[in-house]
Amino acid sequence: MRSIATGRLALAALVMGATAVLASPSFAQATGANIWAKGGCADCHGNLAAGDGDPAYPQGPNLRRTALQRAELREVIACGRPGTDMPYHVVDAYTAGTPCFGITAGVPPATRKAGALAAPDLDTLVDFLLTSVKGQTRITRANCALFNGGDLDAPACAEFPR
Repeated sequence: MRSIATGRLALAALVMGATAVLASPSFAQATGANIWAKGGCADCHGNLAAGDGDPAYPQGPNLRRTALQRAELREVIACGRPGTDMPYHVVDAYTAGTPCFGITAGVPPATRKAGALAAPDLDTLVDFLLTSVKGQTRITRANCALFNGGDLDAPACAEFPR
């Protein structure tokens, strides 16, 4: 009887520990940064989301200074901006599954397609932008490291203070 109670207590502690790790900002940020990289966001918004992208690509705005709120960020990333260089990133954009700007009848002709994010990845990316990018106009080495696999000593982060 005692070993069953001890086993249940150990299992509860393990579940609580795993939940704490998965809910910690560093875990969510690393995942968000991975989605940022996989989605090609840096091609337009720069490696650190400060609008300093490679001149070969159309330069996107500085997301550190964006005024967009959660719902707006989510919709712009999911749906893009028709008639601009901002592509849509969600597979079922402009359908009943992901209505965009009130449109569910298909992608407008002047809308570019980019990545293929699923809704959970989209939410993780938006969380990352809201917690680690938006409003953080002074880039630190720790903030730079989020975009570089958590490596404080990444060459790209050397110019930033610790």
